[in-house]
Amino acid sequence: MRIEELEKITEMWKKHILVDGLEGYSLEIDPDVPTELVAIALYLDSSTVKAAGETQEFYEGYKQAATDILNLIGIEMIEEIEMKTILIKRRAADQDKQEFLMKHIWE
Repeated sequence: MRIEELEKITEMWKKHILVDGLEGYSLEIDPDVPTELVAIALYLDSSTVKAAGETQEFYEGYKQAATDILNLIGIEMIEEIEMKTILIKRRAADQDKQEFLMKHIWE
């Protein structure tokens, strides 16, 4: 993917997402996430917001599809309220989460 395409998708996302309650937020992308997956996450998030203007059934279906795709590719978008940041990062595998919890619970 060309950088120009990612920049275009990022700007589209900012225009749709970083308004009203999220005004003043910034976007942070974990360097471990490939550019193509960042573009997919931003595009799906922006498209879901666009779909909100359509019928409720369409919006809910689109929202669920977007969530399913991000789960499939192992990406999550997290709102960090204190830092006013939206973070895109790889999702920890369930096994990694379990090992992390066991390590901290038993120490």
